Amino acid sequence: MVDDFDVALLDAVKGEILDHYLGKGWYRMGMYIFTTSVVQTEESAFPVYWLRYVVPQIQLNKNNLALIKKNQHFTVSYQPLTHTQELEDLHSAYYNSIKFETSPDLQEFIFEPGKEIFDTYVIEVREAGKLIAAGIFDKGKDSIAGIKIFFDPHYKKYSPGKYLILLKYNYCRLHHINWYYPGYFSPSYPKFDYKLFVDKNSTEVFLPEENDWISYEEFLKTSKK
Repeated sequence: MVDDFDVALLDAVKGEILDHYLGKGWYRMGMYIFTTSVVQTEESAFPVYWLRYVVPQIQLNKNNLALIKKNQHFTVSYQPLTHTQELEDLHSAYYNSIKFETSPDLQEFIFEPGKEIFDTYVIEVREAGKLIAAGIFDKGKDSIAGIKIFFDPHYKKYSPGKYLILLKYNYCRLHHINWYYPGYFSPSYPKFDYKLFVDKNSTEVFLPEENDWISYEEFLKTSKK
């Protein structure tokens, strides 16, 4: 998969600076920030649109609440991200179990020695001390950007990917953060639809030509015209 995108490299993308770029449809890729409106696969090119959740408006449905209850026996912690062999081992196990394209090396994708460009956190999910899932996100002043999720494939039945998205929402709720940016999606590529599962009624879509965010419901109406 290849993106047709614009890229910028800044000394630091933290606090209100991250909020600003996320609000303009830019996102993190390694040590860069980028934006794109088209993704190219081997089969075809299709448009993509950036998403965000309006956190105070989110209403979890019964399926989301059931997933949280199913995973409540796990231990969850939030802390600033540091590179560890434990995270690398978990990422390697995850990488070897998936069929889509992503970086095989967590350190190469997330870390650059001596540079702290982003204010990055990790959610760790453990069972009896064993790390079974991790979710990485960048924190601004009033927003977070979901960067990466990976987990032990033996725990797939617990839907750890969706659970980590809900945990990122919970971090926002606990810290009074108003915006959660999960990445982009495409009406033409349903593999990205999982980014909408928290609450479509609280989801907004960025329109780059208008430089504006509209509700997901309004986007659907507009795209059908």
